[in-house]
Amino acid sequence: MIKLSVKERREQFLFLGGIFLFTVSLLGFGLFHDFGDSKTISKEDLTDKLSRDAEFEELVKVQRATIDTAYKQIVNFDPAVKAVFLENDIRYSLGSIKSNYDRQAFDPRYKSFLQVSLLYNTFFFNRRELKGNINDIDNLRKTLEDCKLSTRQLKESIGTQGNH
Repeated sequence: MIKLSVKERREQFLFLGGIFLFTVSLLGFGLFHDFGDSKTISKEDLTDKLSRDAEFEELVKVQRATIDTAYKQIVNFDPAVKAVFLENDIRYSLGSIKSNYDRQAFDPRYKSFLQVSLLYNTFFFNRRELKGNINDIDNLRKTLEDCKLSTRQLKESIGTQGNH
């Protein structure tokens, strides 16, 4: 280890102290200096933003009933019932939900209406397909039982004809 004289240690201390003060002052200037009026908000802008927020909240309150109704209609939908008006009513509800996004597409908050509409549309499609598949499975089971019964009857009739 190199031994430094008192004068050299003092010079080194002053040099490091100067670098420290320069760095602190540069960081302080960068953090606390006001570079412009970019953060000031006028009263008109603030009232406009608050009114848009209130409109959005009111729309959410109104549409919540439509969304809940659409969900209940999808859950209770039975494709075996040949009622086209039920399917059209569900599609109309989903279109109504999606139209809220279409009117205010520039506002990212309204994207939730689009996402709900897409989710429920997929849910409705899957529900229809699932009910159709379940009905097909039930029909195939009935057909299988009929085939088994016919096979037993055929075997019995062949067995009785062979005995005579």
